[in-house]
Amino acid sequence: MNRWRLLIMAISLMLGATVSPAVSSVSFLEARAEAADRTLSEQLFRVEWAGGASPSDQFRIVGYVYNDYGEDAVNVQLRISEVDASGRTVGSVIKPVGDTVPASGRAFFDVRVPGTASFYQVAVESFDFMPDPWTTETTEQLLTAAGFDQKLADSPEKLANLALLTPARKLIPQERSGQLYYVYADPALCKCMYVGTAAQYERARQQQLAGDQLIAVQDNLVVPILWDLWAP
Repeated sequence: MNRWRLLIMAISLMLGATVSPAVSSVSFLEARAEAADRTLSEQLFRVEWAGGASPSDQFRIVGYVYNDYGEDAVNVQLRISEVDASGRTVGSVIKPVGDTVPASGRAFFDVRVPGTASFYQVAVESFDFMPDPWTTETTEQLLTAAGFDQKLADSPEKLANLALLTPARKLIPQERSGQLYYVYADPALCKCMYVGTAAQYERARQQQLAGDQLIAVQDNLVVPILWDLWAP
């Protein structure tokens, strides 16, 4: 009898040892799948907020954006979505946080959106990490020395367009009126855009080779430049 008990116990232990890793593996795969479904913004940022009605048929939303990454985040924008009772998104607006969200820290926001819906969702829509100031300033000094024109984002419309010119802090060739230009957007530090001709770009390239510097070049812009805003 004792031998049968020992045999049953041994089989139970073997089955347990066989089944347990399978359960663990399923849990691991589920966790991987859940992480894959989350956007990069959702993986790096958290939003805590509260809301209430405000005058003129608007909804006021106040809260904090938490940055779980190891670098300061700038140009952080929130997507605030209006949701109906069935969970369907019926409208959304983009609002800037305004302040830098420090690494492993948080930033406060206070915004108002149109509408008086019962349900809202708030999430980080876009962001940029603070560049190395020394590298950025050195690059911009080189562009200035090569003759690039600095255009300051001195209006809300220019700031909005500048924030969308991604990737930032890379020279990007752009054709306008049959002429080739190179554009460098810096929405974080100088809040400006540098524009140079092909000849000025070649001059900058020669200067960077002589000074052992590096200017990154990208093939195209994700969002087009609104040239009329930046004229002349």
